[in-house]
Amino acid sequence: MKLSTTTADLSGYAKNRAEQLALFEGTGFRIFDLSLYTINSPGSLYLEKNDEWKKEIEAVGIMAEKLGFSFCLCHGPSGQFYNGEEERQNLILTTKRAIEACAMLGIKDIVVHSVTYPEITPTQFKKENKKFNEMFFDDMEKHGVNVLIENSTRKNSRDYYLRFGMEMKEYIEFVGHPMLYACWDTGHAHMEGVDQYESIVTLGNLLRGLHIADNLGNADSHTAPFFGTCNFDAVMQGLLDIQYAGTFNYECENVVFPQNSWPHKRKPWFYKGEEVKTLHQIPLHIKKKAVALCYEIGKHILTSYNCFEE
Repeated sequence: MKLSTTTADLSGYAKNRAEQLALFEGTGFRIFDLSLYTINSPGSLYLEKNDEWKKEIEAVGIMAEKLGFSFCLCHGPSGQFYNGEEERQNLILTTKRAIEACAMLGIKDIVVHSVTYPEITPTQFKKENKKFNEMFFDDMEKHGVNVLIENSTRKNSRDYYLRFGMEMKEYIEFVGHPMLYACWDTGHAHMEGVDQYESIVTLGNLLRGLHIADNLGNADSHTAPFFGTCNFDAVMQGLLDIQYAGTFNYECENVVFPQNSWPHKRKPWFYKGEEVKTLHQIPLHIKKKAVALCYEIGKHILTSYNCFEE
């Protein structure tokens, strides 16, 4: 099994995604989960009524080829589907463009969060999300990109009904499209108190991606294994028992917490009437050492189970 990590690890340290990718040189990681999580933000290129966004994706591809990097996965955009027509259309547009971006870079799988709203019932959740997923079937088929649903937790979203492996499997079977699969988030599962081995085995060959993260069980900290209390023996044995073919893919960009990292934010401090920001940003050289530490932790985990691949 190979190691990979999200490009979001080094967000905020470069002007664009291509330069951001180059910063991973020397961390150990050479396979990446392309984070397009923020492309639905105000002012984003990906919301413009033109194809300028493709230039950034092309630049990412050129940089990856230059450095000998590759991509295993993509994280689709965040957004609110039920907060008004403009937000709904923006989420649809950027998700479609993210799927096309995957095709441009040879990425076969994209994680797309399911949609929900307060007081939705489990049955309504399945029906509404089937309609949502159906909006992208043509794009998936045209570009050869699978969509992966992701498990979450009531501590993040009370009305989200993909928390266990069985719920995910039943939903995928309910939708009935051959290009719909699952991504398992270990941090979300730990917060929910899920038997991770059981859920992973239940998903079996429906599992095509991982978000490896740890926490203390009370918040979605997105930190590295051993920085929390998640039991990764259960995770590893499950992956081995189903002969999981994907990468051990990190989503733990908060090994060191930036100033405004969700869900843990530092309280502002003011001195003589002005906010002091001297230590807001983590220096790049320290952040890269944190990313490199994640690689070493992952290598230890996989080597301990005799499945590490360079």
